[in-house]
Amino acid sequence: MIPFLSFIEDIQFLQYIFNPHLFSKMRKYVISLFTIFNPEIVSPIVLIFFTSFIVIFVIYTYSIVLIHLKTKGGKTMSKKNLLIYNSIYTVVFKYLLSFVFNFISRFYYLCRSANSISLVPECGTTSDYILTGVASVNLVLIVAYNYMYNNFNFNTNCLSHGKLFGSIHTANSNKLLFIKLIMSLLFNYFSLLMFFHGFNDYIKIVMNFTLFLSFLYLAYFQLIYQPYYSNTVNNYKFSVYFTISLFAIYAFLISEINLSDNQFICDILPLVGLLFFILGFSLNKLYYKKTLKRIYKKFQEKKIVNELRESSSVDKMQLSPENYKNKNIFQSLERITKEVYIKKEIKVFKNYYECEIACRFLRNNRNLDAFILMKNLFEEGLTQFKHEAEVYIMAWYYIYSMKKFYKENNLLQKYDQELFKTEGMLNNAMDLKLDISKKYLINKALSYIEIEKRENSMNINSQDVELSIKLEELKINAVITHIHGLKEIKELFTKLRNSTNTKDIANNIGMISKISNYQNSAYSQYNNIIRHFPDAKDVMKIYVLFLIDVMNKEDLAYKYSLQIQKVYDKNIINDSTNEASSNQIDKNILLFNNNSKDKKSLSASSNSLVSLSHSEDYSASGAGLGRELRKKINFKNTMTKKYIERIKALKLNMNILIGLFVILFSIQALITLVFFNNAKIYSSTLSRNINIPGAMKTVTLAIRLLSYNLILKDMRNYPKNLGTIKGTLNYLDIVNLPSVNEYMDIENEYQLAVPVGEYAYDSYEAKTIADSYKKFLSNIKYCTNRGMLNDNETVYNILYEPHFKYFILNSKSNFDNVFNQCKEILSNKIFSLFNNIKYIVFSFMFLLIIDVLGIAYINFIPLKKATNKIVINSFKIFKYFTKEHFEIVIRDYEEKIETLCENFDLDKETTENHSKAAKIRSYTNVKLIISFIIILVYVSLSNIPILKTSSNEKDIITILQKSVDRLTLLKSIQLYTYEVINQDRSIFLENEPERVLDENILKLKTIQEELRSGSYGGPTFDSYPIFDEVLKENGCFRFAQNTGAPSCESLEYDSSYDFTEEIATLPLNELIIEYLYRVENFKNNVEQGKYIRLPFTNKENIGIIYNQICNDKFFKLQDKLMDNIFGDIQYIDSKLTDYSVSYIEEQSKNEIIIITIGILIVLFFTFLVFNKLFKDKIKEMDTLVSFLFLVPSDIVNKNEKYKRFLETTQLED
Repeated sequence: MIPFLSFIEDIQFLQYIFNPHLFSKMRKYVISLFTIFNPEIVSPIVLIFFTSFIVIFVIYTYSIVLIHLKTKGGKTMSKKNLLIYNSIYTVVFKYLLSFVFNFISRFYYLCRSANSISLVPECGTTSDYILTGVASVNLVLIVAYNYMYNNFNFNTNCLSHGKLFGSIHTANSNKLLFIKLIMSLLFNYFSLLMFFHGFNDYIKIVMNFTLFLSFLYLAYFQLIYQPYYSNTVNNYKFSVYFTISLFAIYAFLISEINLSDNQFICDILPLVGLLFFILGFSLNKLYYKKTLKRIYKKFQEKKIVNELRESSSVDKMQLSPENYKNKNIFQSLERITKEVYIKKEIKVFKNYYECEIACRFLRNNRNLDAFILMKNLFEEGLTQFKHEAEVYIMAWYYIYSMKKFYKENNLLQKYDQELFKTEGMLNNAMDLKLDISKKYLINKALSYIEIEKRENSMNINSQDVELSIKLEELKINAVITHIHGLKEIKELFTKLRNSTNTKDIANNIGMISKISNYQNSAYSQYNNIIRHFPDAKDVMKIYVLFLIDVMNKEDLAYKYSLQIQKVYDKNIINDSTNEASSNQIDKNILLFNNNSKDKKSLSASSNSLVSLSHSEDYSASGAGLGRELRKKINFKNTMTKKYIERIKALKLNMNILIGLFVILFSIQALITLVFFNNAKIYSSTLSRNINIPGAMKTVTLAIRLLSYNLILKDMRNYPKNLGTIKGTLNYLDIVNLPSVNEYMDIENEYQLAVPVGEYAYDSYEAKTIADSYKKFLSNIKYCTNRGMLNDNETVYNILYEPHFKYFILNSKSNFDNVFNQCKEILSNKIFSLFNNIKYIVFSFMFLLIIDVLGIAYINFIPLKKATNKIVINSFKIFKYFTKEHFEIVIRDYEEKIETLCENFDLDKETTENHSKAAKIRSYTNVKLIISFIIILVYVSLSNIPILKTSSNEKDIITILQKSVDRLTLLKSIQLYTYEVINQDRSIFLENEPERVLDENILKLKTIQEELRSGSYGGPTFDSYPIFDEVLKENGCFRFAQNTGAPSCESLEYDSSYDFTEEIATLPLNELIIEYLYRVENFKNNVEQGKYIRLPFTNKENIGIIYNQICNDKFFKLQDKLMDNIFGDIQYIDSKLTDYSVSYIEEQSKNEIIIITIGILIVLFFTFLVFNKLFKDKIKEMDTLVSFLFLVPSDIVNKNEKYKRFLETTQLED
């Protein structure tokens, strides 16, 4: 561990105690300790950079681990790359681990910042789940790797001063790992709670006591076990944990007495922390001294007692009972009364960690007396803790470290070797319960013992021994694989000898795959050995035999035979001046061949068209490849090329179909995005158009009320009515007219009344919706520009004026019939879009499935048939072989196997068992089937989000249309409460206003019930919890584009007409019920004659009616309630349309992600499964050809048909 970085690691804990949420008046430089290692993610660049780095490094780390495990250590990193990797890991994933955990933990709550940070998804969306999943996977992988790293990160040299934080124990590493994880998750979660709910007592208690208990736990184990070799480091580590735990209690107490906001208390926080640190440092130092004093005192006491017991035992053995009597021992009263017998056993150590703690004096004193004392202390520990494997392990490493020290300083030969014997310790430890760390330490100790033995026997240094051990392991593994390849070849020849009929041959096809696997495995292993040990001549010799006998690659064999000669020549030149050193040409090689005098020669091999010995063919310098050998290689290449032509053609077909799949998937994504974009545009426009019918009813009522003001020249409510009209006109004209012209210039089956005047019948006309809309706007503009009634004008100049009469005349149902389509046209377009998306999605899904099935049917099924046919036809040629020919080949391979086993002291049965254990099923067909299933399932499931989006959008629009209908009905109800009083016979028949009012009330109640139950065929508002604040909680809400109603903040409550805050802020549905209840009371009052109803024909009557309306409690309350009801409904509708637009945007992003992942999945399986399968088949064909040419040349020359087959690749019927 690097001291400076260790301090950085511990400074990160200060963020938990210097908490600005608890101490709000801390100085900025102190608060920086809180924020620097737990920063807010405020930029998408920071998010992308750190996320990418963490993900890429985690993938890289586990790739290295998997490659190392798969190759059994065969592939290793270079020293430079290993240094870079270790540096990054040590700095980022160890010392800055708290920062990494804090960063990843924020992903669980990052969606809360979606509005402020681009690229951050909304909560609950697919992207959010993906981001959270990535964070969780990385968190688990980082924790798992760190856990394993901590279990293997030891400094077993107890005498080392170079690593200050060295320890033979796991110390608190894993405990600290999980506490870092818990703290990061917990504190980030509490930060989120504090953001929404503030800093409360619950959060304060949980934070402080979690912090206190966690670090008190670490401090306790640090104090008891003192795990590090360095006393200073132990003191430091304890003081860090002790300071944080004590500070947590201090912070809690300060906050309880309400001093946490005191400036002085906040200023002295660093000083308090420093005092706690000094106190912890002193406590650990004192505890360590007292522990050593107690151990040495107890050890001395026990030694004295044991010596007394041994002395007494010797006396009893030497003196007979008669002598005891002569000495008057029994008669000595003084001895009887004063002699003390100690019955209680003296325990020197309280725990087995103290055994190692007591021996750390060796770091400063390494003479023989110190060594003997150390051994005695450990012997006492082994006696006291005989069931603890760690005591045996610690004792072994201490003795070994001292032995190594004496050896390096040329002191070992001065001492008795019996002092350093430790054989039984590891055996005793292995008999006890071992965890993974202890097993690792024991294996490491055994490797040290092996190195020491080889050093003593070969008189070489430890570095050479380590290299020799590594070479031996690699070489033995390679030779075993080599033998397996020979056995498989021999087995295949044996089966072909037994039968060459088609059925039996078909059962032997899989053996080519086995031979190919052994060929590739051994080839890779031999190359790895030669790359790391270029002077290993014996390995090159075996490799040449492998190339000839298993792979049948004579050209490569020739190349390496020349390289062997070069190595021999080089060694002869280097050693020509020293004959004695000729036996030490290569210590690593001689180490494994010192018993090879009686072994069989490894230099002879005969096969195929080659009849000469290995030495004659390959060793002759400058001879080159012979003519026959070149012909053989040409024949092999020709046959191989012919066999793999069909495979390459099928691979090309597969790549074309894969490309077609990618293109189809991309086109689907593009079309879907275009449709989604159009739907988003339509939804954005619909969010404005959908309020047109309600806005028109609002204008109709306002113009009707404005006509009172103009007729009576009464300015009461005139500004309000005129403001409502102009605000709504602006909304209808500026905001909506462009979209009406664009989308609604269509014919309309409904007609609008066209008033003519007082003495003429009204007419009706049918126009396009856009023309009717523009006429509606022009009439509004006329009404707003109409001045007060002149003295020479009558009320009929306004009542019968066509522009004014237009509104009240069409208010019965004509406006609803015509302009309700404004909210339906774009809705229908959106429905049509999503219906088309369904058809397109299913069409592409069908095409993609056909493409995937085509990949399987057109490529892989023919591939299997073609390769099987090639193998079967090739094996049939062996029917021309006699049994004697087979016996020669089989016997030859049997001898090669025996030769290798004898030369490398391998038991034949052991290699066979090893072969069975090493057999790995390729599961090629299973992988292929699973790959296709995954692709097909993904293609099918990838369309679910699109279908779900379509369904959700339809639900949103359906409930939106049903909800917005309430606006029109509410304004109609409000309008006709006035008309019930007016009794305007120029417009309405008798009791017609009452009938229209009742119809609208009934329709509103029906819609309310449908929205509650969902009986209209759409969802209920229970499906959208975001509206609970409006539907289930008291409150006041306003539409952003409000056209005249007062804001919630400017509402003035008046209990004189029952407009209280309690009523005004009722949840929407209850508010509508309350309003309808008031309307029913109004109707009853009208029927009971409580309202004056005069003919609506002259100024006086209209003035009486208007005065009555202005002063009536119901109408005052109705105006106020209508503002709140309208505000709530418009707020809900605007939120629904906003949600619709944002939902489409989110699904567009998700569609890009889904398609991208789908393409990556296909490419992943293409490169790792499909292409690998083709590559394996090509290798198998190469193996088949090499197998066919393994037949010795003398047998080939005796069989003309087989020889012609090898030369022409043509079979004879």
